[in-house]
Amino acid sequence: MKRVKLIILSFGVLILCVVAFAGVTSAQSVKTGDVVTVAAGEKVDSLLFASGSNIDIAGTVNGDVFCAGQTVTISGTVRGDVFCAGQTINVSGKVEGSVRLAGQAVTLGGTIGGSATVASQTLLLEKNGFVQRDLVGGAQTATLNGTVSRDVAIGATNVTINGQVGRNVQGEVEALTVGSTGQVGGDVSYTSNTGAIVNPGGTIAGTVTRTPLKQQPKSSSFALFELTFFSFIYMFVTLLILALALVLFVPSTLHEAASATLRSPGHIVLTGLVGVIVIPILIFGLLISFIGLPLGILVLLLWLVILIISGPFAGYTLGRVILKTEKNPFFIMLLGSSLLLVSYFIPIIGFLTALAAYLFGTGMILNTARHHMARPVKKAF
Repeated sequence: MKRVKLIILSFGVLILCVVAFAGVTSAQSVKTGDVVTVAAGEKVDSLLFASGSNIDIAGTVNGDVFCAGQTVTISGTVRGDVFCAGQTINVSGKVEGSVRLAGQAVTLGGTIGGSATVASQTLLLEKNGFVQRDLVGGAQTATLNGTVSRDVAIGATNVTINGQVGRNVQGEVEALTVGSTGQVGGDVSYTSNTGAIVNPGGTIAGTVTRTPLKQQPKSSSFALFELTFFSFIYMFVTLLILALALVLFVPSTLHEAASATLRSPGHIVLTGLVGVIVIPILIFGLLISFIGLPLGILVLLLWLVILIISGPFAGYTLGRVILKTEKNPFFIMLLGSSLLLVSYFIPIIGFLTALAAYLFGTGMILNTARHHMARPVKKAF
């Protein structure tokens, strides 16, 4: 049991950079269906994955929560972080960690022990809502009636502050309003073509700095958004198809590589690290030499292939870690690679996750190739 926990912790820290699996137990809960519930009084003593049309967490989750659904409601207690996407998300309970939410309408009415990162069309921090650290958001309309202990960084069309912000407010907005009950404990620095409206009773303790917004043609802005959005979809779909294709053509190789990784994750990472350092040097040496040029080109092409498929190899192993009893390799790859791909697009975390997946995946491929090459040699002798 101790060995299993160590493997899960080591892999989680490197793959999801302390975000996804820090402090988890050796078991994970996966709940799927049209309606997924954690009833009041129910306890989930593990990390929880939930997907369905309606997700209702009214009980206690002693771990992180990953969920995707049409309607997500968290009215219970989560003793970890929350990563959720949905059309409507309502967090009215207690989250001891941070929340990272994406949806059409997001409402925060409970207590967030860490920070809140939100991407939505409408964002509402209710009067009883309390974010103990920072609020970072992107929305069309953001209304802050509750309390943010530290800073607010936001990009929105309309921002209304009727609650309390402990320190600074900054962002890019079209209209910024501080209501009669709104209080900002620090400075307000924002980009806009209109001045902030501070109603009687509202206060800003620090200085107010407004930077005029440079006008851009709406067509250009829309084209940029469209390009970014479809680039994300294209990359996600194509990389996921590649991952599933590997399951179709080399399932036994993936299974063998994942098993070796779970037995000795440190050895696999070390193999990947050595490969990342040594092989590019070898390729460079071959390319600059006249005799070794053809071989250098061949090794370079092989190395590019390893680079491309290293992510799916790491994703499959991540799926194995989460779904211990699942036998269907397609489902294992789908879950693991999807989580990995989504994490790639989170700023800073995405870079670290991609780097960790690259090291793990490269080590898995090189270790598997070494074992396959050693077998014919042993048979020959």
